[in-house]
Amino acid sequence: MQKSTLVFFFKKLSKSDWRAFRKFVRSPYFNQRTDVICLCDRIDEAIRRQKVSLLDRYSVFEYLYPKEAFDEKKLRHTSSELLSILKKYLLQKEFEADGISPQRYLCRALRKREIDTHFEKTLVNARRELDKLSFRNSNYYFQKYELGLQRAVYTMPKRRSGEMNFEAISEDLTISYISGILRMACNIQSQLTQVNQIEVLRLFPHVLNLLESGIYQDIPSISLYFHCFRAIQFLEIQEMEKSEESFVQLKEQIRAYWQLLPSSEIRDIYLFAVNYCIRRLNTGDRRFIREAFELFRSGLKNETLLVEGTLSSFTYKNITRLGMALQENEWVEAFLADYKSYLRPRERDNAWRYNLAFFYFQQALYKQAMPLLQQVEFKDVLNNLDARRMLLKSYFELGEYDALDSLLDSFSRYIQRQKAMGYHKENYLNLIRFVRKMIDGALTNSQEKAAFKAEIQNTTRLAEREWLLEKLDE
Repeated sequence: MQKSTLVFFFKKLSKSDWRAFRKFVRSPYFNQRTDVICLCDRIDEAIRRQKVSLLDRYSVFEYLYPKEAFDEKKLRHTSSELLSILKKYLLQKEFEADGISPQRYLCRALRKREIDTHFEKTLVNARRELDKLSFRNSNYYFQKYELGLQRAVYTMPKRRSGEMNFEAISEDLTISYISGILRMACNIQSQLTQVNQIEVLRLFPHVLNLLESGIYQDIPSISLYFHCFRAIQFLEIQEMEKSEESFVQLKEQIRAYWQLLPSSEIRDIYLFAVNYCIRRLNTGDRRFIREAFELFRSGLKNETLLVEGTLSSFTYKNITRLGMALQENEWVEAFLADYKSYLRPRERDNAWRYNLAFFYFQQALYKQAMPLLQQVEFKDVLNNLDARRMLLKSYFELGEYDALDSLLDSFSRYIQRQKAMGYHKENYLNLIRFVRKMIDGALTNSQEKAAFKAEIQNTTRLAEREWLLEKLDE
């Protein structure tokens, strides 16, 4: 039972969730079965005590039904009932966390029951709460539309003449839709392999035409995504001047409007902008190292790059790489120390050692980098390759050939064990082969060196080609 969906769900609950759910499952409105409560308590105890044996299905059944013979079907049914109640709890939590939706549904309930006085008051309160929100994203305009619609549906039967003015309600719905479809277009566009899938957004060409006329450009949630999309769209068709104009406008609007979108959305916009910089870098325009770096620094300053108070190890690595490319050594050193505590606990030490090793390695401080690299072990293949690459070069630069020889053996075995490395496999196996030949003393004269140099130059797939040639010349 320890591998069941039910237990998986329970392991994802926070301590506060556990406290609240214990009360929730005991509420007669949601549950009237004592065996379901007992099953909840059993799983709670097993997870708290980290005692897997308590989740053995026979043991669990005996705990729930001590006088009955084991019945797999009955246990499954009880588990299913508890999982259903847990999902209702999660739904209730999300519903309560939404400041406007509960008020909106209450308006609907009061309207249906013709409780007019309280409907009016609740609707006014809901509009007031909505206006207090700092965010002005697609969801804000949709909530505004929904409240306007509630007002219209309530008012229509009471009007004796004249037409309802639906213009404002329609406008809110339109803004919500355009913001949403632009966001989706940016997400599709950010996936390099899925660029052509923009065509699945059937109304999107009409939306772009509408926006080109200048309408809705004063709505931040529309304008931000519009310039995100246009910057990369123009880049793809090689209209570089228009592309860069959109990127400049995007940066200005991020500075002006970042507080008007939820952190998850503005974080995506930062990453769309960084993605643009990476594409420009891939075309050889090194100005965009600085652009990407400053975007990351801005996102750190306003904390929009943090997800529930944590910084992803991927972002931690990218910021370190960009900073070192710009020789912002002092800033990077402080960043690595200051943001270590923001990394997820299970990957914190590994990510910190790896990036601090890179910090030292880039400054040719190999003796400081090596002890850190020797302690790094990633599940991610590319990070593992990179760590071993740095260790290989460090040993070589310091002339520690015995340690290097041992590393080449273990490095080769590691690569051979990996099944899905693509072209990286050949790149690194060739690097190992050439380094081994260099340290084995096989190059005894100028003719052998010339032939070896030609082989390095002519090998199609090879990691660290320039470094190998440089070491050979030395």
